[in-house]
Amino acid sequence: MIHLSKILCPTDYSATSDNAVRYAVEFARKVGAHVRFLHILTSGNSVEKIPASLEDSTVSQDEEDDVLPENFSTILMAEKRKGLSADIRVLKGEAHKVIAEQATSWGADLIIMGSHGRSGLHRLIMGSVAEEVFRASDIPVLLVKQDAAKKIVTD
Repeated sequence: MIHLSKILCPTDYSATSDNAVRYAVEFARKVGAHVRFLHILTSGNSVEKIPASLEDSTVSQDEEDDVLPENFSTILMAEKRKGLSADIRVLKGEAHKVIAEQATSWGADLIIMGSHGRSGLHRLIMGSVAEEVFRASDIPVLLVKQDAAKKIVTD
């Protein structure tokens, strides 16, 4: 029997990533798992203060001036009030490496992340963080395509 107690969900706050967040929230609810959202700062990210409303929710202070959009913090706080066990970490580095390292060090049972579904030359030029995580991690990875969250069925 597979037991899932820790789900890691990387997010860049894009529409594709939001779909993966919805999957992670529903999945965590159904199996009673804790979900850790992970945002990785790279040199191109804009900077905002972490809202005070999340100070009680184990926000990492590794980077005090990290990005955390108000809409994401509002959704996270609402889900936590409904009983979701979750936290968020904001770290700095190369996305695929940070995701794989965080999943291993935290002991995640599953990684749920968005995938733009690019192929061919576009993927070759742009690269694929999801593909690199899939290759670098020993932990199972569930990739959520851009339009897939529309298919989530809740009880």
